[in-house]
Amino acid sequence: MNLRDLAYIVAVADQGSFIKASKFCNVSQPTLSGQIKKLEEYLGNPIFERSTKSLSVTKFGEQVIEKARLIVNDADQITKLSKENMDPWSTPLRLGIIPTLGPYLIPKFFLQLKHKIPGSKVFFDENITENLMSKLSTGELDAVLLATDVDKKKFNTLDLFEEPFWAAFHKGSNLRNIDNLKSSDLKKERMLLLHDGHCLRDQALQVCSPKDLDTEQNLDTRATSLETLINIVAAGEGFTLIPALALQSSWTTDMGIFVGKINQKNASRKIRLVYRKSFSKESLLKDLAAMITEQSPNTVKILLNN
Repeated sequence: MNLRDLAYIVAVADQGSFIKASKFCNVSQPTLSGQIKKLEEYLGNPIFERSTKSLSVTKFGEQVIEKARLIVNDADQITKLSKENMDPWSTPLRLGIIPTLGPYLIPKFFLQLKHKIPGSKVFFDENITENLMSKLSTGELDAVLLATDVDKKKFNTLDLFEEPFWAAFHKGSNLRNIDNLKSSDLKKERMLLLHDGHCLRDQALQVCSPKDLDTEQNLDTRATSLETLINIVAAGEGFTLIPALALQSSWTTDMGIFVGKINQKNASRKIRLVYRKSFSKESLLKDLAAMITEQSPNTVKILLNN
């Protein structure tokens, strides 16, 4: 009895025919039938009941096939693991990313990844932090790009860069005349925020605390994207906080919006790559982290390897 014989009986059970199973296993039908016959003789019991018109599995065969399937699957996993160790990019990477980072970060490193490793595949999941961490915990995602702290007892992290916040406001705003912006300068303007659940909303409120704002003037639009907030600002309504990578977009030149860096210590966020401690392809993630930081603009402070 060997692994090949177990794969043959699983194939016959799944395909429902010796002919189909032989094609599936890429062997001749007499070879497959002969090996299964030898296995049945070795075990002393039939696995299949054969007739000219039908094929069925015996009670004994059901028990054997159930165990054989587990063994074959485990063997396949060992083969997969071996291939991944030789080539970590042989299987797709499932990468989660927050919405306020995805549109601005992905174009910066993805083309370089495809150039350096043409066979690489990355499946992206853009979602809010809570959902991404849930999927990472269950194994639905391999790693996530976040702007918040995580439990380092449960997860490993690679700090990539620190990204400053800038205030984006309409060209007619009084903020345009201030050279050294601080959160206190923003208190008389209407602040536009993302919907609950977006980490950028919480970070914006840490920079511009509600106690420093005129709550009657504060406008919480509960938008689900930065693009929505930017378009509202372009229409002349209030201001919003923009992470540095978003400054590379076309809206900075053709929508009548001005930006100013907020010069205070807490006016930034740290971008990190997070993954499970049990994840087997850590070297792949380190290579990915290096590509991301290599393509990052000079508006951010690189943290990797610091």
